[in-house]
Amino acid sequence: MRISRNCGPRRSPVSTERPFVLFTQDACPACETLKRMLALPLRGAFDDQIEVVHRQEQPERFEALAEACRLTRTPALLHRPSGRLLLDTGGLGPVKAFLQQG
Repeated sequence: MRISRNCGPRRSPVSTERPFVLFTQDACPACETLKRMLALPLRGAFDDQIEVVHRQEQPERFEALAEACRLTRTPALLHRPSGRLLLDTGGLGPVKAFLQQG
């Protein structure tokens, strides 16, 4: 599993944020593959833990988070509590292992 940069923990005293962020955008075949993986083989098991941030639908939020993480491509998964960023999202094994750190 390839883990990229550490964005630094983003904790607040009382947080209602989901622990993971999925960075996605239009015209991104790899983004679509990851979304299908989350919906089908993983059967939506992590849906309630993932905030989807879409580049075109939420440009300000996307850019702020992407800049903080020095994100240069999509898709990517961010684990907020640890600040870890998963860029290797093409395989079920690495994605599932990353999401299970909960």
